[in-house]
Amino acid sequence: MPVNSQFPTIGNSAFVPNSNPISVIQNGGLLAARVIDISLVTSTNGASIFQTSGEYANIGAIKFELLNNSNTKENFPQGPIAYPLDTNVRKVPLINEIVFIMSGPSRNIALEGNSDAIDFYYTNAISVWGRSHLNMLPSNSSTSKNTDTTPKEDVEKGITNNKDSQVKEPKPGNTFEEKANIRNLFPNEGDVIIEGRFGNSIRFGSTAKQSKENKNVESPWSTEGKEGNPITIIRNGQSQVDLPNFNNWFPIYEDIQNDDSSIYMTSGQTIPVVLASNNFASFGIDAVPIANTTKLLQNVPVLDPSASLVELDDTENTYDTINQEPDLSTEASLNAKVIENFNKELEIIKGIKRTEESSQTRSNIVREEQQINDQYTIKGEDI
Repeated sequence: MPVNSQFPTIGNSAFVPNSNPISVIQNGGLLAARVIDISLVTSTNGASIFQTSGEYANIGAIKFELLNNSNTKENFPQGPIAYPLDTNVRKVPLINEIVFIMSGPSRNIALEGNSDAIDFYYTNAISVWGRSHLNMLPSNSSTSKNTDTTPKEDVEKGITNNKDSQVKEPKPGNTFEEKANIRNLFPNEGDVIIEGRFGNSIRFGSTAKQSKENKNVESPWSTEGKEGNPITIIRNGQSQVDLPNFNNWFPIYEDIQNDDSSIYMTSGQTIPVVLASNNFASFGIDAVPIANTTKLLQNVPVLDPSASLVELDDTENTYDTINQEPDLSTEASLNAKVIENFNKELEIIKGIKRTEESSQTRSNIVREEQQINDQYTIKGEDI
């Protein structure tokens, strides 16, 4: 059965030596390309990628060069520009990362009436190094190959290399800072994990108890709970504990104690949390104020339980017949107790002496007097 030439095969892919990129695209193939610029900042330069890719409408567009192909400009006379394949879920590539380029319908079909118009679109960056942080693969021509640019005899005499003879480090971007200590998360069977480049992640996982011989890779939350119980972990900032003692290529689990911040949504798992303080004495303190100044509403029986609210609402009275005013016969004695407690506390504050042992200052005393005065207020008037 003949193979449909419209679908990508080994024969029409871009990896076949001397294959024509335009022919590959016309046959639905994929082109491996290196990102050389990204439209993420504005520019008034007409030759900038921001201007040539459509300004704000196409933020995230890239300029690319084909791998092992020095004729990118000739093959793409309109400019080697590609747009994100999906703008709902974005993974912005970095300079020198590798993506796949494919062709697809262009908006110019509608704007210009050109039924043959196509644009180029790019996929997420390929995990060349298997890292969530960075997967650069610079071209050989972008870095220095020969670092022995100064004769050995001159180096022995103390002559150092000048700046033009140093190894040129490839750049992943203008603001991105490469960090060698960012490691991948260790996955379990069935996990769905979204990892950012900066030690931030979301894991949709479960209790996954390992066999005795694999306990060294068991997750911290799988010691307890029923197998398969869901757990969702949102983490922001990877733990920096014990980094020198681990190979940076080894994946890790989330660490609730040492990650910068995290949210754990559990279902029967035990999370090993170390408390910041083991002093529980504060839980025994009675937080109820000495004097309760709240007037408690008394239970007043409804005049006619069978009547509607409208019927019970007497507009001639100055208060509602349902929510009748409480008995205030004890208000005088309550006020007397409030005044007594207020005066006691005020005398204690005034009796504080300005000594070297005291951490109080006169301004502290005045402020506390005002706070107590504000606390003991009856009917909106200061005592």
